Amino acid sequence: MTRRPETSRDPVCGMVVGVAASPYSTTWQGLEFHFCSAQCQERFIATPALYTVPRGVQNIVPIVRRHRLRFVAPTREALRVACGKLLSMMGVAAATPDLDGITVEYDLRQATLAQIEGVVAEAGLILRGGLHRWRRNLWKFIEGNEIENEAHPMSGACCNRPPARSR
Repeated sequence: MTRRPETSRDPVCGMVVGVAASPYSTTWQGLEFHFCSAQCQERFIATPALYTVPRGVQNIVPIVRRHRLRFVAPTREALRVACGKLLSMMGVAAATPDLDGITVEYDLRQATLAQIEGVVAEAGLILRGGLHRWRRNLWKFIEGNEIENEAHPMSGACCNRPPARSR
Protein backbone atom coordinates (compact mmCIF):
# COMPACT_ATOMS: atom_id res chain seq x y z
CA MET A 1 0.00 0.00 0.00
CA THR A 2 1.35 3.41 -1.00
CA ARG A 3 1.45 5.97 1.77
CA ARG A 4 0.20 9.44 0.97
CA PRO A 5 2.86 12.09 1.68
CA GLU A 6 2.22 14.52 4.54
CA THR A 7 3.44 17.53 2.56
CA SER A 8 3.65 18.54 -1.07
CA ARG A 9 5.24 21.46 -2.91
CA ASP A 10 2.85 23.85 -4.62
CA PRO A 11 3.98 23.76 -8.29
CA VAL A 12 2.98 27.40 -8.89
CA CYS A 13 4.58 29.27 -5.98
CA GLY A 14 6.84 26.59 -4.47
CA MET A 15 5.34 26.71 -0.96
CA VAL A 16 5.25 23.54 1.10
CA VAL A 17 1.62 22.54 1.60
CA GLY A 18 0.19 20.16 4.21
CA VAL A 19 -1.66 17.61 2.06
CA ALA A 20 -4.34 16.79 4.65
CA ALA A 21 -5.01 20.46 5.47
CA SER A 22 -5.16 21.81 1.91
CA PRO A 23 -8.61 22.08 0.33
CA TYR A 24 -6.98 22.92 -3.01
CA SER A 25 -5.87 20.00 -5.16
CA THR A 26 -6.24 18.62 -8.66
CA THR A 27 -5.17 15.59 -10.64
CA TRP A 28 -3.33 16.02 -13.91
CA GLN A 29 -2.02 13.14 -16.03
CA GLY A 30 -2.54 10.74 -13.14
CA LEU A 31 -0.59 12.82 -10.61
CA GLU A 32 -2.15 14.66 -7.70
CA PHE A 33 -1.08 18.26 -7.10
CA HIS A 34 -1.78 20.31 -3.96
CA PHE A 35 -1.91 24.10 -3.71
CA CYS A 36 -1.63 26.74 -1.00
CA SER A 37 -4.51 28.83 -2.39
CA ALA A 38 -7.32 28.96 -4.92
CA GLN A 39 -5.22 31.44 -6.91
CA CYS A 40 -2.38 28.92 -7.36
CA GLN A 41 -4.83 26.14 -8.20
CA GLU A 42 -6.49 28.36 -10.83
CA ARG A 43 -3.12 29.25 -12.40
CA PHE A 44 -2.11 25.57 -12.56
CA ILE A 45 -5.41 24.40 -14.07
CA ALA A 46 -5.19 27.11 -16.77
CA THR A 47 -1.74 25.91 -17.99
CA PRO A 48 -0.49 22.78 -16.21
CA ALA A 49 2.38 22.28 -18.66
CA LEU A 50 3.97 25.54 -17.50
CA TYR A 51 4.39 24.16 -13.99
CA THR A 52 5.24 20.54 -14.81
CA VAL A 53 7.81 20.91 -17.60
CA PRO A 54 11.20 19.78 -16.31
CA ARG A 55 13.51 22.74 -15.76
CA GLY A 56 16.05 23.78 -13.19
CA VAL A 57 15.06 26.21 -10.46
CA GLN A 58 17.72 28.61 -11.72
CA ASN A 59 15.90 28.74 -15.09
CA ILE A 60 12.59 29.86 -13.58
CA VAL A 61 12.57 33.63 -13.80
CA PRO A 62 9.60 35.90 -13.16
CA ILE A 63 7.64 37.15 -16.15
CA VAL A 64 7.13 40.71 -14.95
CA ARG A 65 4.18 42.69 -16.28
CA ARG A 66 3.17 46.26 -15.47
CA HIS A 67 -0.16 47.79 -16.46
CA ARG A 68 -2.20 50.81 -15.50
CA LEU A 69 -5.84 50.00 -14.85
CA ARG A 70 -8.33 52.85 -15.16
CA PHE A 71 -11.69 53.00 -13.41
CA VAL A 72 -15.02 54.79 -13.69
CA ALA A 73 -15.24 57.49 -10.98
CA PRO A 74 -13.19 55.73 -8.29
CA THR A 75 -13.05 57.09 -4.76
CA ARG A 76 -9.74 57.43 -3.00
CA GLU A 77 -10.87 54.89 -0.39
CA ALA A 78 -11.91 52.35 -3.02
CA LEU A 79 -8.52 52.69 -4.71
CA ARG A 80 -6.77 52.22 -1.36
CA VAL A 81 -8.82 49.11 -0.54
CA ALA A 82 -8.23 47.65 -4.01
CA CYS A 83 -4.47 48.23 -3.70
CA GLY A 84 -4.46 46.42 -0.38
CA LYS A 85 -6.30 43.45 -1.88
CA LEU A 86 -3.98 43.38 -4.88
CA LEU A 87 -0.89 43.44 -2.67
CA SER A 88 -2.23 40.44 -0.76
CA MET A 89 -2.33 38.44 -4.01
CA MET A 90 0.54 36.08 -4.68
CA GLY A 91 2.75 37.43 -7.46
CA VAL A 92 1.71 41.08 -7.18
CA ALA A 93 4.81 43.15 -6.42
CA ALA A 94 3.32 46.65 -6.52
CA ALA A 95 -0.05 48.38 -6.71
CA THR A 96 0.15 52.17 -6.85
CA PRO A 97 -3.00 54.31 -6.95
CA ASP A 98 -3.34 57.65 -8.74
CA LEU A 99 -6.34 59.88 -9.50
CA ASP A 100 -8.43 57.45 -11.56
CA GLY A 101 -6.44 54.22 -11.65
CA ILE A 102 -3.94 51.79 -10.26
CA THR A 103 -0.60 50.81 -11.73
CA VAL A 104 0.00 47.16 -10.93
CA GLU A 105 3.21 45.16 -11.34
CA TYR A 106 3.00 41.37 -11.16
CA ASP A 107 4.65 38.08 -12.07
CA LEU A 108 2.69 36.39 -14.85
CA ARG A 109 3.75 32.97 -13.55
CA GLN A 110 1.69 33.58 -10.39
CA ALA A 111 -1.06 36.03 -11.36
CA THR A 112 -2.85 37.08 -14.51
CA LEU A 113 -4.53 40.30 -15.53
CA ALA A 114 -7.89 38.47 -15.48
CA GLN A 115 -7.33 37.52 -11.81
CA ILE A 116 -6.30 41.09 -11.01
CA GLU A 117 -9.42 42.43 -12.71
CA GLY A 118 -11.51 40.08 -10.55
CA VAL A 119 -9.91 41.38 -7.36
CA VAL A 120 -10.48 45.05 -8.22
CA ALA A 121 -14.10 44.26 -9.16
CA GLU A 122 -14.58 42.58 -5.75
CA ALA A 123 -13.23 45.79 -4.20
CA GLY A 124 -16.10 47.68 -5.85
CA LEU A 125 -14.20 49.37 -8.67
CA ILE A 126 -15.59 49.45 -12.21
CA LEU A 127 -13.00 49.17 -14.98
CA ARG A 128 -13.35 51.62 -17.85
CA GLY A 129 -14.74 50.37 -21.13
CA GLY A 130 -14.08 51.50 -24.67
CA LEU A 131 -10.45 51.76 -25.68
CA HIS A 132 -9.27 50.75 -22.19
CA ARG A 133 -11.30 47.51 -22.38
CA TRP A 134 -9.81 46.81 -25.80
CA ARG A 135 -6.28 47.35 -24.44
CA ARG A 136 -6.92 45.03 -21.48
CA ASN A 137 -8.23 42.34 -23.83
CA LEU A 138 -5.08 42.71 -25.95
CA TRP A 139 -2.89 42.45 -22.82
CA LYS A 140 -4.75 39.27 -21.78
CA PHE A 141 -4.32 37.79 -25.26
CA ILE A 142 -0.58 38.51 -25.18
CA GLU A 143 -0.33 37.03 -21.67
CA GLY A 144 -2.00 33.83 -22.85
CA ASN A 145 0.47 33.52 -25.72
CA GLU A 146 3.45 34.17 -23.45
CA ILE A 147 2.32 31.53 -20.97
CA GLU A 148 1.72 28.95 -23.71
CA ASN A 149 5.11 29.67 -25.28
CA GLU A 150 6.79 29.38 -21.88
CA ALA A 151 4.94 26.11 -21.20
CA HIS A 152 6.11 24.58 -24.48
CA PRO A 153 9.59 26.07 -25.04
CA MET A 154 10.83 23.40 -27.45
CA SER A 155 7.81 23.39 -29.77
CA GLY A 156 8.84 26.52 -31.67
CA ALA A 157 5.36 27.96 -31.23
CA CYS A 158 4.70 31.63 -30.87
CA CYS A 159 1.68 33.89 -31.08
CA ASN A 160 1.72 33.94 -34.89
CA ARG A 161 3.27 30.55 -35.69
CA PRO A 162 1.62 27.36 -34.39
CA PRO A 163 3.82 24.43 -33.36
CA ALA A 164 4.86 21.99 -36.07
CA ARG A 165 2.71 18.88 -36.18
CA SER A 166 4.42 15.54 -35.90
CA ARG A 167 3.74 13.15 -38.76
